[in-house]
Amino acid sequence: MEQSCAPVIWLAYVSYPVTTAVYFERALRQTCRVITCGPKIGPEIIEQWHLENMKLPVLDQDMPLPFDADMREVLVSAKERFPAPDLYLWIESVPGYFPTHLEALNCPKACYVIDSHLSLEWHVKWAKLFDYVFVAQREYVPEFRRHGCRNVHWLPLACDPEIHSRKNCAKKYDIGFVGSVFAHSRRAELLERLGKKRFLLRADRSFWDEMALLFSQSRMVFNNAVRNDLNMRVFEAMSTGTFLLTDLPSNSGQDELFVDAEDLGIYEDKTLIEKARHYLIRDEEREHIAHRGQAMVHQAHTYAHRCAELLQVCLRGQKTTPSAGEWRERSLVGLGSDRKWTPKAQALPPGRSFIIPVIDASEEGRREFGLLLDDLKTIEGEVIAIFNSPEVAAVFKDHPRIDLSASLNVNVGVPRAWNIGVHLATQPTLFILNADLRLNLSAVEALQRALWELPSAAVVGPEGSFFGFYTYEDILWFHKNCGVSAPQLVDAVSGFFFATKRDLFCRKILQFENDYTPCFSEEWDLGIQARQGGYRCYIVPVKDYSHEWGVSTKPDKLIRYGKNGEATVREILARNRNQFWRKWLTISGELELPPREPNEPNPNPLRGSALLQSQIIEMMHSNQSKTVRPSAEKEPR
Repeated sequence: MEQSCAPVIWLAYVSYPVTTAVYFERALRQTCRVITCGPKIGPEIIEQWHLENMKLPVLDQDMPLPFDADMREVLVSAKERFPAPDLYLWIESVPGYFPTHLEALNCPKACYVIDSHLSLEWHVKWAKLFDYVFVAQREYVPEFRRHGCRNVHWLPLACDPEIHSRKNCAKKYDIGFVGSVFAHSRRAELLERLGKKRFLLRADRSFWDEMALLFSQSRMVFNNAVRNDLNMRVFEAMSTGTFLLTDLPSNSGQDELFVDAEDLGIYEDKTLIEKARHYLIRDEEREHIAHRGQAMVHQAHTYAHRCAELLQVCLRGQKTTPSAGEWRERSLVGLGSDRKWTPKAQALPPGRSFIIPVIDASEEGRREFGLLLDDLKTIEGEVIAIFNSPEVAAVFKDHPRIDLSASLNVNVGVPRAWNIGVHLATQPTLFILNADLRLNLSAVEALQRALWELPSAAVVGPEGSFFGFYTYEDILWFHKNCGVSAPQLVDAVSGFFFATKRDLFCRKILQFENDYTPCFSEEWDLGIQARQGGYRCYIVPVKDYSHEWGVSTKPDKLIRYGKNGEATVREILARNRNQFWRKWLTISGELELPPREPNEPNPNPLRGSALLQSQIIEMMHSNQSKTVRPSAEKEPR
């Protein structure tokens, strides 16, 4: 627009660099001839309002005026220096700036009141002097009309994309907040709660570029309405492209402008910590929402948009400003249909660690482990070896395919070795492998996909069983060639080859039970832990592996473990059976503990556990796959 044809706006406010009117001034100057008029803020108010961090100069207005300026005199004194206004616009800034005799102005007069949730009484009195009243807080529009104000319209606060922009910096804080915090307020209590939960919180009183920098350095911005106000922070934080976590002020219009979990995040006081944690650990979801929110506010919620609507109403006969629904429609133009975040399809789920206990130091044992390492040369993943003897460690500790290892002086047993491997692992997917296993990439990839795609999967493998809790035996076994053509729920997955999630161990949902050292019962125990945590075990029909059953088929084989321990397979099974019952019957509380003394009778092996066996029977009845029962002489693993 030619400047000579542009409307002349006398913009009235108390000058200080971070007040809302400055944003209006910046936007209006793009299309109008703007003349600022009013006083400027003094040192006492800067101190009272804690504005010391403005770090920007307080400038004189184009037309410096006192707080009680008489507009009759102003018109006379300004006649020679400034063009007559086409619109007089007063914007709330510092209380006390109330020019008198506004009726002397021979042009439309408009006011913009912002903090009606705090100052309603004087707002409605002052607004009666204007031809047009614009209210930032929608809830109070009816109050202005009820008190006789003319042409009352809702005009929300907004953002300035040039100032409230994403800065090129790394994320340093979990949660950022910029604003006032008064002692014993709800806002103070919520911020304290976030801090106590050990989120990396940065709360500051900063402005403009420094505020945008803090927002940009934060993974999310916390917002809290003082009294059901739709405040500036909502639009400013979203404009920086940082995820906004805010409460939902009632009757504010926020819920009509923006949708929870699509454009921003909404918390209730009781769910604040849960919501913050949810979005902090879900980077892709959080950033998707933040990017969408940024696009929306830039599309329809800048001060340029607000000024355009204000001018349309005051100077061009438009009857009213847009409704919340109309603002939302404008903000969605060009955004496409990806409203809800959905995980991106991955060629493969997250990276993998292979944990391999190596016990057998014999020539045959070393040969088999060497062949497994050869297989892993063509399979990407972190290889972790737990050497249960100095002899085998000496042979393999420098092998190029082994990334991490632990060299032990004695055989610590299966569950302890697995736990050591879990502690060393760095990848989300954990594979437990026997050292005598042979496998191909296709089997690894199939189990990995199943682990991350099957509902609530915690443990997946190619073989497993339903087991009898009291009979302490497999009652339905699924082996490699059992004919199952789809993933099958089971009680336990066999331990020679399975995949699980490292996160479940980090969160203490799963842990291999050291008390079963050196072996037996650890897989059943893991299955019960998974069920207790709300997770599931599956067998997956893969066949690109080979494994020969070993120690569990030789009941009289002697196993040495620890510094001086030794026992036969049969003896270990008997001891761990009691340990298994002792642990889980104590937790379930259904029966008394099994006797600890060896001469006392064992619990009736034919009694069923109502808690566990009913679930097993239910799964058996729903199973439509071909199943194979174990042979009578096969010992449980």
